[in-house]
Parts: sequence; C-alpha cells; structure tokens
Amino acid sequence: MTQLLVFTDLDGTLLDHHTYSFQPALSTFQALQTFTIPCILNTSKTFAELGELRQSLHHKDPFIIENGAAIYIPKELRLIRDEDHDQYALEDHGHYWLKAFGPHRQTLIDITASLSNRFQFKRFSDMTWQDVAELTGLTEESAKLAMQREFTEPMVWKDSANALNLFRDTLKDTDIQVQKGGRFTHLMGKSCDKARAMLWLSERYADFYQSTVTNMALGDGENDIGMLSKADIPVVVRSPVHAPPEIPGRYDAWLTDAYGPEGWAQAVNKALASRGIL
Repeated sequence: MTQLLVFTDLDGTLLDHHTYSFQPALSTFQALQTFTIPCILNTSKTFAELGELRQSLHHKDPFIIENGAAIYIPKELRLIRDEDHDQYALEDHGHYWLKAFGPHRQTLIDITASLSNRFQFKRFSDMTWQDVAELTGLTEESAKLAMQREFTEPMVWKDSANALNLFRDTLKDTDIQVQKGGRFTHLMGKSCDKARAMLWLSERYADFYQSTVTNMALGDGENDIGMLSKADIPVVVRSPVHAPPEIPGRYDAWLTDAYGPEGWAQAVNKALASRGIL
C-alpha cells in the first residue's frame, strides 16, 4: 500500500469557521502522528501566524504558506538529501529548508511602487497594524502576525474594475499575478499555487520513501479547488457559511456530512479505516 500524505487547508477545514478551534479533529490529527502519516498544512496564513498553532498541535511536518507561495521543510525530517539542496533551489531558513515558488515580497512592493500614481490602491506595506485590524477585525497581535508576509502582498483596491484589468495588463510581462479576493486584492508570483506546492512536496516524499504516494487533500473554499482537483483523494469539507465549491472533472470528490474540523475528522478516519489502520 502506498504512503498516505494528508494536505489540509486551515480556516473552515481543520479549524472551525467561527471559533478557529481544532478540538473536534484533535484525536484524529494525533492518530496521523501516531501512525507517522505526514499532515501538511496548506494555508493562506503566514509563517508567523502558524507558530502558535503548530506548537498547540505539536506539528512537526512541512507546511505550505501564503496560498502556495512557499514550503517550509523541517531539517530534522531529513526529507531532502544534503546533495539535493542546490538542485531544488532551497534557501536555508534556520531550522527549515525553504522552497519559494515566487519572488520575495519586497520585489512585489518595488515593482508596484511606480504604479501608485496611475492606480488607486493601498498595500499592506503602506498600512499600520491598526489599519489591518480595522479592515479585518483581527486583534493587535493577530494583525501584526498577518502583516509579516514573505511572498505575497495584499492590498485594498480603491479603483474601478476596469482599472484592475489594466493593472493586470501592466504587470503581464512580470512574474506577478493579481488575484481578487473577498476583502483584498493579492499580489503574488505567477507560480504560486496550492496545487503546485502540494505536487512538488509529494515528489520529495516519493523520493524519500522510494515509492509512490497517495495524496489526500481537504479544503472548503474556492482557493482550495486547484489543490483538490490534483489530489488522489479530494475532500470538500462542508462549510456553515457557503455552498461547497465544485471540483471540475472530479466526480469522485468526497463531501463531508459534518462541518469544519468535525467533517475533517470524519473524512480522515474514513481514509484510515480503508487502509485497515482504524
């Protein structure tokens, strides 16, 4: 049987949409750790935002930040051989190897700085933590952590929709893509994608195990569709606030009965049971 890898979104998936609690999923999460099944967090959150959560979960596996912009791989896992660091263009980040899929944030800031006279926008780098807290409802501490971005730059778009299309056209010859979100418009590298990061890391695990691997991906939102569409076992976790996203061409996708972390646990337990583990 192939090695199972679990890739999971956080907000609304492993974490409850309203309370951000992972308690309903904790025993199942710990079962993955007991059976040494990697559980890779694949989130829009920053490295700084994940610190406390990973400590609470005793999470030791790699994690993907800022919607696929980069992967942090703990060195203690020995997932990457010493002779392969240069081949995979990894950066030394203390206790981690860092794989970036796009330019660093400062490049995004520098390239768009000259456009502020042509378009109306305000980037995170132009804001104080008080601005971010007011826009998002985050606490002071959470706002400061959310601002510690490394590979993406959210901004408030204050111009028209037509102007946004022109803004995109202006950047088409650069390595920057522009994604419109619910609250912010996001600048990021064109190669930044949850699915691409998942597949790259899966290849490293296949090399490590010297065998094929099976990807299970769990998510609840539109930004998880790419990841779910490329997974061997795609799981749509039911949300209490929006309809389940459709996964094009994947009629085999699981849809949980329960919401958030309770649904997450049901799906992971089902996968473990199918392997005779639970």
